Amino acid sequence: MRRLLILLLYIVSTASTIAQDTTKIEIPKIISKLKIEHSLDFDSKSIKFVRVLEDSRCPTGVSCMWQGEVKILIEISENKKVIEEKELVFDSKSPSPDKAIQLLVTDQKTIYVFNVSPYPTSEGPIMKTAYFLELIVK
Repeated sequence: MRRLLILLLYIVSTASTIAQDTTKIEIPKIISKLKIEHSLDFDSKSIKFVRVLEDSRCPTGVSCMWQGEVKILIEISENKKVIEEKELVFDSKSPSPDKAIQLLVTDQKTIYVFNVSPYPTSEGPIMKTAYFLELIVK
């Protein structure tokens, strides 16, 4: 009887070791908005959404031959000094965090941009102050 009990304990402990979950956990993504003419600081670096250079995206409710694109200018600064200006172009295809563009890497974070909002409508032009970038911070 004692041998049976020892065997049963061995089987239970082995089974619980085998059944442990080995699922890898992905680092959470934080989605943030950056308004035009504003900046976000990350350690000693920052990103500023300077302006929209061009927005030729086909408005919703309108039929267009070309879907268009939006072109923006951002600044990357370090210790409050501009170290780089980037011109980014986004097409009209549905924005997806999977197609994000890497903007900045710090010691602890990586920042990506994946969309410029709002999308144009047939009701009229977008006010300059309404634009914002959609960022992912990992």
